[in-house]
Amino acid sequence: MTIKNNTLIKGTYFPPGDKSISHRILILSSQAVGKSEISNLLEGEDVLNTLKAMRILGANISKKNKKYVVFGIPPGGLFQPNKPIDFGNSGTGIRLICGLIASNNIKAKLVGDGSLSKRPMKRVTVHLKKIGALINLKKDSYPPIKIQGDGEALPLKYNIMIPSAQIKSAIMLSALNTKGLIEIKEFKTTRDHTENMLKAMGYNIKVKEDNKYRYIKMINDKDLNSLNYNVPGDPSSAAFFITAACLKPGSKLIIKNMLFNKTRTGFISTLKKMGAKIKILKKKRVNFELVADLKIEQKKYLKPIILEAKDIPLQVDEIPILSIAASFAEGKSIFKGLKELTVKESNRLLLIHQNLKKMGVNSEIKGFDLHIYGSNNLKKGGANIVHHNDHRIVMSFYLANLICVKNNKIKDKSCVKTSYPSFFHHILKYSH
Repeated sequence: MTIKNNTLIKGTYFPPGDKSISHRILILSSQAVGKSEISNLLEGEDVLNTLKAMRILGANISKKNKKYVVFGIPPGGLFQPNKPIDFGNSGTGIRLICGLIASNNIKAKLVGDGSLSKRPMKRVTVHLKKIGALINLKKDSYPPIKIQGDGEALPLKYNIMIPSAQIKSAIMLSALNTKGLIEIKEFKTTRDHTENMLKAMGYNIKVKEDNKYRYIKMINDKDLNSLNYNVPGDPSSAAFFITAACLKPGSKLIIKNMLFNKTRTGFISTLKKMGAKIKILKKKRVNFELVADLKIEQKKYLKPIILEAKDIPLQVDEIPILSIAASFAEGKSIFKGLKELTVKESNRLLLIHQNLKKMGVNSEIKGFDLHIYGSNNLKKGGANIVHHNDHRIVMSFYLANLICVKNNKIKDKSCVKTSYPSFFHHILKYSH
């Protein structure tokens, strides 16, 4: 399937299940005694590796009639693994489950593929060592992670300086088997799915936020209740089709049952500031998460944007596809403070810059700021896209064919399976 510059995006679109929530509901339902049922779980490779990990650690997980049925084990009851636990390409899976193991009296080796083995883990493990876990990393930074958990973990107060939901969630998962009060202070708000899910499962957690900080308090004096959970559509996956529809005047797209958590919809605000015609049709709250239907009816070209560093954490995964939008907007766009993009599945900042230039877009990196000199003209395209097996780079520059005279060439698109297995099927379905 190829798309060309005369393609429009149209139809009623159901995004795949949210990746972040899929990881977390598998982990937390595996720590709840009783039967939980999960529908619309994302069946990408990353999530399935988390599922396999939780089975190794003792959870009974099976699939029946398109739903996953989970019989969990209580906090502190993780099984001793008899082999290394392989997370493939999943940074979320390895970091969160490292946190879970840290307060259990078991020993484990957590491994990943070549890409994951180059991603920093110390930002998480530095906190987990403080509770008593013994942890070794390759070159004191990278996987494999060798961890001996501590069943008598210390209750601590944490200040999280790096804005990262994975760091926060790893600490929160370690708190499930830690006696006493655990307090967390975030200096920048990050995605809060772990907090919301713990609330939905009846856990003793309190969250409050002011204009400077976000505070979380946890005490493990209540069991995690099992629950039935329908995973809402993934906004980070939907962002590709939403942005593509906003690129092309004449596109019309309805998005159904998409997660509309405020920590995940920064890209919607950005697109609206660029002139996107996005309407919210209806909202509802389910299991403490907001879910919405949206409508896009684009009639004009997008305008350039300046994104401040403080806006990046709420749309960090969408910067690659937003860079495509910026390249087709008349004028200079600046995305500031993109340091976090350099430690993703690849150095996304560098790859975005290099691939934009290859397809005919003037782009510069200044410090950790990305400057894109856009126009409403079609790009020459025909670029050999370098993606280092990064799924979001592949999907973004595949959709860049919408604004190129010649299609870009992308060798080996298989990495898309990690997060969005149905991506190319959906392109076929919604391209007109």
